[in-house]
Amino acid sequence: MSLNTKIQGILGMAAIGDAMGAATENLSFEQIRTHFGQPVSEFKKPDKTAFALGNEAGQVTDDFSQIYFLSKAILENDGVIDKETVKKAILAWSNVPWYFDRFAGPTTRGAIKMYKDSKESEPAPLPGAVTVDYASKATNGSAMKIAPAGILNPNDLEGAIDAAIIVTQVTHDNSLAISGACAVSAAVSASLAPHATVDEALSAGFYGAIRGETKAKIVSREVAGPSVVERIKLAYSIADGHGTKEEKLRKLSQVVGSGLHISEAVPSAFGIIALNKENPLQAVIDAVNIGYDTDTIAAIVGSMVGAFVDLNNEKFASLYETVQKANDFDIVELANLLTNVVQESGGKGR
Repeated sequence: MSLNTKIQGILGMAAIGDAMGAATENLSFEQIRTHFGQPVSEFKKPDKTAFALGNEAGQVTDDFSQIYFLSKAILENDGVIDKETVKKAILAWSNVPWYFDRFAGPTTRGAIKMYKDSKESEPAPLPGAVTVDYASKATNGSAMKIAPAGILNPNDLEGAIDAAIIVTQVTHDNSLAISGACAVSAAVSASLAPHATVDEALSAGFYGAIRGETKAKIVSREVAGPSVVERIKLAYSIADGHGTKEEKLRKLSQVVGSGLHISEAVPSAFGIIALNKENPLQAVIDAVNIGYDTDTIAAIVGSMVGAFVDLNNEKFASLYETVQKANDFDIVELANLLTNVVQESGGKGR
């Protein structure tokens, strides 16, 4: 597959996962199956159980909308990822009430408030290690929007990791959030290699989690909480264990977790992908049905495996068309622009 095809897949699958997961969010693994009668595999209009109540079927939430705004801002900056560009993107996103008022997570909301309240372009020096509220929360918002860092650094793990750190520090400046974001960014980067496999993307992602955690302890704040690296190992042990796939998915939801914390969402995504190496679209669907923060986990899974989806697959093509129309997004054009920037830079990020 071409680089453009792979980038389209990444963006498309992230958007599909977010929009489909919007209807199952906040329900448990069992509640999804009881509420809908079976696992969800199509876009549905969210009802009163979901934060996305008011969305139409196929509309995205904060997850893909932040990927979209971040990608646009990076393109306006000639493909260069720096903190000012990331800050510009997140502030522009926050000025859209449909997204910010309804979906902004606690860490992102705190960071945006700080930037809007501050007269300086950078936060004031911290009096203590973790006294700034936004910086100390290891939530999954760092990983949900990180795909552009990998896309702009195809087959360049160190570049993808460094770009992920830059993006993450604007809103989630701590060791765990950075580790999770670097894991996803590295997997995206590796997936863009000409003959990449899902196994190679997962291996790169695991390396990204380790490398991100190590680098973050130097450039950021170390915070307490479960290690993303160790929780990925736990997710793999479940995926490689005994039982049916459905039983393993249930165990992932119960043991690893699928909630707001980065050490649940990202490891859970790795476990889901490990169970679906031959079927990237099914990986996203399984993420939609894992329970709890389903839109975010499905967007993360979509980012990591999107390069492997067949754009001509009938089901994917239908979902892809619907999600673009429902949100008035031209993902094809966005992918074209990102591809051009990457190719102009010689296949490396800037």
